[in-house]
Order: sequence, then structure tokens, then C-alpha cells
Amino acid sequence: MASVKDALEESLSERFAFIKYFIYAIPVFISYILFLKGNMVMFYMIAPLTFLMLATILIIAIRNVGTGNNYVLPTFNIIEFIISAIKAILALGPIFAISIIAGIMLCNINIPVAIPNIQLIYTIIVWVILGSIMLTSLIVYSKEERILDAYNFILISNSCMDILIAIIFFIPQLVIVNGLLLGTIAYLFWVFFTLENPVFIYICSMALVMNIVITGHYLAQMDYENIARAKN
Repeated sequence: MASVKDALEESLSERFAFIKYFIYAIPVFISYILFLKGNMVMFYMIAPLTFLMLATILIIAIRNVGTGNNYVLPTFNIIEFIISAIKAILALGPIFAISIIAGIMLCNINIPVAIPNIQLIYTIIVWVILGSIMLTSLIVYSKEERILDAYNFILISNSCMDILIAIIFFIPQLVIVNGLLLGTIAYLFWVFFTLENPVFIYICSMALVMNIVITGHYLAQMDYENIARAKN
């Protein structure tokens, strides 16, 4: 069974893990500071690259765990990282774009049923289904980073509901982990300094990267338990 505990331990115990978290937190920290200061021109230039970096870290983490490597985080090979980022755009860009456009179009459909909040419920259902499809496509692609795997619709349709259920159980566990770790640090900074302290903001930036890695590890476990079984 997929374990957040295992994902956390392996994400922290890896060699040079702290150094990698420190480095990958730099763009996150810069993006937040730019947004905080209202420098939106620079923010809109840096933030998309930061998002792409985080998405690439997620994909590489899924691949590393799924292929049985003894490490989770990306290596220091920047060329490999850039190639993974470009391949991710080519592989997942179209299916994500189509899914988002389809979601917007479907949510614009008016539901002629006199039930309170029916439109909101319908909208949530649409995005949950499409979100599970996009996430499953990402997981299937990340295993070996083959572009065609992202469009294995039979495998995606057979696995997306299992992935959705697993994610529903994963989110509360991740919240608890962050509450115990980051919540304690936040309390100390709130008491002795302020939550606007740059050191605390940087710690939060590192925590965001760590959460991405933990999520990648967990998704790789779900790939083994759900998608691989559906494929067989």
C-alpha cells in the first residue's frame, strides 16, 4: 500500500537532499518575493519557469522511484533536467490543454435542474474527472518518459478512478505531515520573529519542493499498485 511515511523518509534521507532542496527553492523564493513586492512583469516571467521546474521535479521523482533507482530527487545533471522539461511540455502540453479547454466548455453548460448548488456540484465533478485523467496521464508518461504513453487512453481510463481515490486518501496525510513539520517551525517564527521573515519564507519554499518530491514518490507507488496492475 502506498505510504506517505516511506515517501517522506526516502525524500529526506537521500544523499545531498538538503543541498538540492536549497537550490530548487531559489526560483520559488524569488517568485514569491516578486509577487509580494508587486513586480508582476518579472513575476510573470519567472513564475512559469518555476512551475515548469516543479513539474519536472515531480516527473523525475516518479521516474526515479518507478524504475527502482536508489534516489528520488533529480541529479545535478542540468542537461538531463532541461531535456526532461522539454519532453514534458511536448508530451503533456496537448492533453492538459485539451482537458482544460474541455473543462471550461463543459462547465459553461447550464444544468436545468432545480437542486440547490447543482451547478457547483456539476462543476466540481467535471474538474475532478478531468483532473484524474490528467494526473493519470502524467503518471503513465513519467514512468519511462515516453511521449506516446501519455496518450494510452485505455490504460488511463482503466486507472484514473483508482488514482483519484488514492489521491483523496493522500491529501489528508500530506496535510498532517506538513502540519507537524512546517507547523512547528511556523509557530517558532511567529513567537520569536515574524512569519514574514525571509528565512521562514525560504524554509516554506524548500518545503514546497519537498512536498513535490513526496508527491512524486507517492504517485510512483500508486503507479505500481494501480496502473501496472491495470496494464497487466
